[in-house]
Amino acid sequence: RGEQPEKYDYDRAQVPGPLTAEMEARQAERRQAQKAQRKQREKEKREAQQLLEQEEDEKRCFALLSDREKRALAAERRLASQLKDSSATLTNTRRCWLCGESLLGRIPFHYLDFSFCSTNCLRTHRQANAALS
Repeated sequence: RGEQPEKYDYDRAQVPGPLTAEMEARQAERRQAQKAQRKQREKEKREAQQLLEQEEDEKRCFALLSDREKRALAAERRLASQLKDSSATLTNTRRCWLCGESLLGRIPFHYLDFSFCSTNCLRTHRQANAALS
């Protein structure tokens, strides 16, 4: 249509107007913006996945700790809360005693000096300790 505007009845055939250099530049800009947005979304998704994997790894490591190590970690957490100005930052140390699930933002279930994420973890811990006694 751009090269031969009078050859056919383009309006009747419903052929859109010719692309101008300005229109092509706008389309290219739009495509670049969409590509940048897609890359940003993928980057955010990767970061979220890494955080999730790190949390799962910490949860798994905490669950493998012995009761003594868990008590030591709890003592370190108490010490860190007393010394707020210390330069060392501890990671998420408030965890369920049995499964290692994070207790941040949750209301934990307490039993003696232990904290649990759910009543199921509390019950399992009690039953395991009753079997040992």
